[in-house]
Amino acid sequence: MRILLQDDIGRLVEDASPIRRLFNEIKGRIPEEVSENLAYATYIEHMQIPVSRALRHVADRAQMAKTQEEVDSYKHRTQEVHHRINFLENCRPDIVDAIDRLKRRRAELAKEMEQITKEIAAEEKKLQELPSIISELKQERQHLACEMMKLRRRVSEVPGSVDDDQRVLDSADQIRRRAIVAIDAFLGL
Repeated sequence: MRILLQDDIGRLVEDASPIRRLFNEIKGRIPEEVSENLAYATYIEHMQIPVSRALRHVADRAQMAKTQEEVDSYKHRTQEVHHRINFLENCRPDIVDAIDRLKRRRAELAKEMEQITKEIAAEEKKLQELPSIISELKQERQHLACEMMKLRRRVSEVPGSVDDDQRVLDSADQIRRRAIVAIDAFLGL
């Protein structure tokens, strides 16, 4: 019986009939106080709905915390992409100014013409690539925002409180432990 009582509390509250059968076989041969503790455990099925609910709530809360972490991650990544887009959009005038400044310098400094030409080409390439980079980042921002919204819709409240669920689980577990202690005391373990 002790081995049966050490089973998972969720399974124990679903079917305590093996414990009841053993209890019915030995109840006349054990002390009354041991019998009393074991009697509670033999009918522990009355705790099935509260224990099932509490276990479901525990699992739901864990899933909700995980989902909230994902939402926070998407939100953070969306903000980072948004900042990058703003930075790149604000860079456009600076890049254009750099090109103009470099062209004037090329005219004034023939000796540095080759180096300046390379710098102009690099800046022009940045300018040409800027719209496609910004477009890709905007698409990524949109995708991340959509994913964040999907995840937010999945987050829901769990009824009751953590303390209430824990009290139900503790109550059922206490019944189980008292029965084990009574068996151990009776067997001299």
